Amino acid sequence: MAGDSNPNSIIASPEWTEYRKKNGLDPLGMQNTSVALYQRLLPGISNVTLRMRYYGYYAWLSWVYANRIGDTDPKSWQRFIRRAEALFALISQKRGGESGVAGVQWAERTLDEADAGNVLFADDAEPGSPTYYLKQAWGAYGAAYGSQLFEMGILASVPGHEVPVPSPTVGEPIAKAFDEALGELSEKLFEAIQRGSIALVELDELASLTPSEINAEGEERELYQRILFGEAGLDREQDLNRRKTLFLILELAQQLGYAPNVNDVRWALYAECKTDGAPITLSEGLQDHQKRWSLYQTNDLSHICFETLLKFTLDILEGYPAGVPLARLIDEAVDDILSISDPAPETWQSFLDAIDLAQNALSDDDPNAEYPLSQTVMRAARQDTVCDPEGAWAAIRLLAILHKRTKPSFGDLKNELGTFDPMAFRSALTEITFLEKHISEPFRDTLAKLLEERVLRRHLQIALRKLRFQGDYTYLLEPDDGKVRLREKDGPVFTNPRLGPTLTFLKDIHLLDEKGLTELGHQRLEVAV
Repeated sequence: MAGDSNPNSIIASPEWTEYRKKNGLDPLGMQNTSVALYQRLLPGISNVTLRMRYYGYYAWLSWVYANRIGDTDPKSWQRFIRRAEALFALISQKRGGESGVAGVQWAERTLDEADAGNVLFADDAEPGSPTYYLKQAWGAYGAAYGSQLFEMGILASVPGHEVPVPSPTVGEPIAKAFDEALGELSEKLFEAIQRGSIALVELDELASLTPSEINAEGEERELYQRILFGEAGLDREQDLNRRKTLFLILELAQQLGYAPNVNDVRWALYAECKTDGAPITLSEGLQDHQKRWSLYQTNDLSHICFETLLKFTLDILEGYPAGVPLARLIDEAVDDILSISDPAPETWQSFLDAIDLAQNALSDDDPNAEYPLSQTVMRAARQDTVCDPEGAWAAIRLLAILHKRTKPSFGDLKNELGTFDPMAFRSALTEITFLEKHISEPFRDTLAKLLEERVLRRHLQIALRKLRFQGDYTYLLEPDDGKVRLREKDGPVFTNPRLGPTLTFLKDIHLLDEKGLTELGHQRLEVAV
């Protein structure tokens, strides 16, 4: 790409087929803060970059394209990329057991229909083909990997044309290592991409290309490790942040004694302990980064509370098909919630004072432990059920626990979240600040203001903004002639902080396996953060 050109001309935001059906996502505009937080903490990896070896594959594709084709027409590069992706799907499907590969459903159908000779994929790789392997115009490259390849410093732009090239520092070494790992198969792979066809027997020969086949002792694996851990010759804040997150995961795996899943990571970093209450001890250089992940979890839990309260009020509104005045809706919601809190607190401050924070946020035996309470909230507010007053009260309790938990470290919350525009990014910081403002007022008044200002009116503001700037009609309730009427309902959703693909990447490069840290993982931990 040209240095001054817009990279989105080729690399767009994720374009998965169902994307436009998600218009109601983030109905209170609070999830975007959690997303911004995890983008800071884990850059270069996204929720749709599913396997590490794609990074090397695209580096090799751009390298071989530049050296052997050299056509600067983006359409030629697009055709080359799409054929390469389709072939990668065929190879992976033929090998079997591979996850996270784009186009495998098409590959399965194609292989089932193939005769004993060649598999033709050129037509299916053409943009706009009715038999496409992927509908997205730029395939998995445009929908997922392209932006992250630039973020990682693997691909670079050059003046004069829009076709990317591998960067000299990061991209070229990994492209050459990938080529070396292929050996004599490199030529066979390139020729198959050019032809747009391949013999069935050749698919078996190319099985060493698949994501699970990274050589544990090869230079390719070592380069992936250097890239992920920010040791590939770049000195940037984003590389250091990613490096620290990876070390946090490895240290957790070491102390847990097994390979953690996404839930293990986010909750262990929040609670700073295991499920049995045993503390997790992290290296001194990682403790500040752990606190940042804890604040991310605090923010994610806070928007779950508010989205649950939204679901609760929408469920009440469903009982008024002709609509109801907003004030009456709020009064009814408050009455229902207070019927559970018997006796009701006098003020929000007295509510906080009565809460004894759990020593272990993961404990199933403590009614104030955040993890089981959040599970109660999520079960109560599922989209296909009715959220009852007990569920809404659980959300209020969880919000109060988060408020009290953050009081001693409010400065950390302000440092992490205070850089966001509070009008555009609602967060745990803005909501706790609101509660502090009303902390001494009658509890009923505070609860009513919370529902009106921070839930219902905010949703209407967010929906109006989406309609105005995105053209999406996302109203869950509509104002009409002095009343509000239900349009449709939504439920709370946790954000997905890229940890799933990250854990897979660590397994791909042999630092983790199902049992936990591998020998290579232990060696990696011996290096200072």
